[in-house]
Order: sequence, then structure tokens, then C-alpha cells
Amino acid sequence: MILLEGLHHISIGSSDLKKSLDFYRDLLDFELLEESSRYILIRLDPITVRLNHIEGYKSPVQNPGEASLSFILDVDDFTDALKELEVKKVEILKGPVMIEGGEAVLIADPDGNLIELFYNE
Repeated sequence: MILLEGLHHISIGSSDLKKSLDFYRDLLDFELLEESSRYILIRLDPITVRLNHIEGYKSPVQNPGEASLSFILDVDDFTDALKELEVKKVEILKGPVMIEGGEAVLIADPDGNLIELFYNE
């Protein structure tokens, strides 16, 4: 058995690191940990995401069951998030839809990486 100490980061692609950083920092409150011309490391404790620069990258994933970042909110913050998405003109790809005991919406970052925002009671 391999004895893992934990998850260090999740890697996803980005065609424009500055645009991705702006999205994750300004909309989802991630903090910048490290930056280079090839990647950025961002964190929303305890999750660290590494965005790797890939020229012309666009996520091929269309189904959130295949791959997505999924974030839980409380019901009031979910309602506020819907308003903020509208104000910042972030397209809701799906939702709000009812899920087990709550609701969810699906959005995408600037490169099409899928992000689910949801609450359950």
C-alpha cells in the first residue's frame, strides 16, 4: 500500500493565466500562492489548484460528472452567489436545479473548466 500524506493540488489547464487568476480570485476568493509564466498556484483553504498554461487550451469536458470543481455554500450565500454571478455576467450553464436537499448551479471558468456551486440542508 502507498502511504499518502494528503492531496497537494489539483491541476487544470488555462490558456490565459491572468484571466484565470482574476476569475478565481475575484469571483471565488482564492488566494494566489505562487506565480510563474508557466503556472499559478491558488488556494481556497484547504484546496490548492494549479493552473497550467497551455496555449489555446479549452476544456473538453462537457459533463460535470466527468470532471468539475464542486463547492458547497450555505443557502444564504448560495442566493447571494446567484446575484453576484448575474452582476459579474458569469453565464450559468445549468441551474439552479434541485439536488438532494438543496440546489446547484453549473458555471465555467474562462477556459471552460466546470465549477459547481451548491447548497444542501
